[in-house]
Amino acid sequence: MHLRNIILVILALILITACNKKTPVPLQFQPMFKGKEITCDDSFLVMENQWQINALSFYVSKFKIDQQRLHVNGVDMNTHVSLLGGMCRQSMNWLINIENEIAAGRDLSFELAVPFELNHKNPLTAQFPLNQSDMFWTWQLGHKFLRLDIVNQTLKDEHWSFHLGSTGCDSASVMRAPKESCKQPNRFRFSIENFNPNKVIYIHLDKLFSHLPLEKNNNCMGSLNSQACQVIYSNLANNDLFNQIKVIKK
Repeated sequence: MHLRNIILVILALILITACNKKTPVPLQFQPMFKGKEITCDDSFLVMENQWQINALSFYVSKFKIDQQRLHVNGVDMNTHVSLLGGMCRQSMNWLINIENEIAAGRDLSFELAVPFELNHKNPLTAQFPLNQSDMFWTWQLGHKFLRLDIVNQTLKDEHWSFHLGSTGCDSASVMRAPKESCKQPNRFRFSIENFNPNKVIYIHLDKLFSHLPLEKNNNCMGSLNSQACQVIYSNLANNDLFNQIKVIKK
């Protein structure tokens, strides 16, 4: 009888553990251009020129649902960073698994950024995804929050790039991390109202470089003195880069 009771207790504990285990909620992202889903193999038309993605990577962090923090792999997403996208010649990731239960109709928000306390650490000793050399500038400036490189398929040798990150970071040298927040943190927070966890989150690239001629001498590498950066930062502040609507009305 004693052995039988022990077995029953063990089975009960296994059952309770299985019932308490949370099923991850997948957040699926998808690049778009003017209402059309695009991949590395697709071209999109801008000012009579066909363009194609060469690289699209970005960090997201500080996810919240109605101001409640979310978790990934048991880690509070206030301190967790996820990397989405990638280089076209490599595999790309567009999925984040959230451990919290998310009911439809609530508001989802997140930052397009790496938090300051993680942004300026040594990339040589960092764990994935903060060990990506193509997403790092210097210890002083930290990581690129977003990297977009596209190539012109109509005019050869023509390309355009936008690399987002913090600027105005003061430290003893480029090999030293700043002790205080950079003058231009360039962290943008996005919110999606009435979020539906069963639907895709679209990345509307046409909204990113709206009102901007795409030319190789019109790149944006973060400088506020750049007219291209001023236009893009204004576009990012509109909060329409990410949503669950395929076509956004002007």
